[in-house]
Amino acid sequence: MPSMEVALVDGVRASPAPGLKGECPLCGEPAQAKCGPIVRWHWAHAGRRHCDPWAENEGPWHRAWKALFPFEWREVVAFDHAGEKHIADVIRPDGTVIELQNSPMGVEEMISREQFYGKKMVWIVNGEKFKEHIQIGDALPPPDHPAIQEFELALPIYSQWIKWRQPPSFDGSGLVYFQRSDLAANPGALHRGYPARELGNLMSGTYEGHHCWAWKKAREVWLSANRTVVFDFGTEQMWAITRYGAGGRLSLQRTSRTGLLRSLLSGAEPAIGWPLIDPGCWK
Repeated sequence: MPSMEVALVDGVRASPAPGLKGECPLCGEPAQAKCGPIVRWHWAHAGRRHCDPWAENEGPWHRAWKALFPFEWREVVAFDHAGEKHIADVIRPDGTVIELQNSPMGVEEMISREQFYGKKMVWIVNGEKFKEHIQIGDALPPPDHPAIQEFELALPIYSQWIKWRQPPSFDGSGLVYFQRSDLAANPGALHRGYPARELGNLMSGTYEGHHCWAWKKAREVWLSANRTVVFDFGTEQMWAITRYGAGGRLSLQRTSRTGLLRSLLSGAEPAIGWPLIDPGCWK
């Protein structure tokens, strides 16, 4: 049964403390502060009530992320026009929802959550369990780079898996492009591929953090998401799934824990991209 960090005591949001009694902010039923010498302090429903089907049991990863945000933003009840309500992990004053996802989740539930919370939403996903299945390849030029507007990127097919901890190539030398006009004139036919080096120096001064990638045993739920999805692999460096170019293909884009958190706390748009990377994160 999921525990709670927040309950209402005399109508006021409160953290658990010895002897306190309150009520669940979602269902209004009695809640008891559990504050033993060994068990982590938390609120629990009186009885074995589970009022929010989207709630999950929280471990150290989940709690550590929530602790980075102000108490007033954590475990806030959200409503929709139909009267449905759920407790969001974090909601900023501007209404942006930050959902922290540690356990596997089905596509149907993911879609329900995105529809309920709306467009101002960010997923932060614990990627520790599947990080070895993700391969990050060549860096990509910005999707609006003028030298590639007439070309379609042929994403490489990887024959070997590299460890994600290794710094990926930043020169884009393995990339191959096809002319869009050739593809349109003869769909399905064989076409000449243009190596990136023939199109000029695509990466000089233009790196924004986009990379080709491959995911073995992919969790399809995150490939189907329509909100920002950021993978936390347990380091300062993080990776967001982003749409690349007019074709809408998925790339991974680098960001940093520090930069992302700073943007979320400041009320800005979630900061994704190379300018936020601390060069020391490779060390």
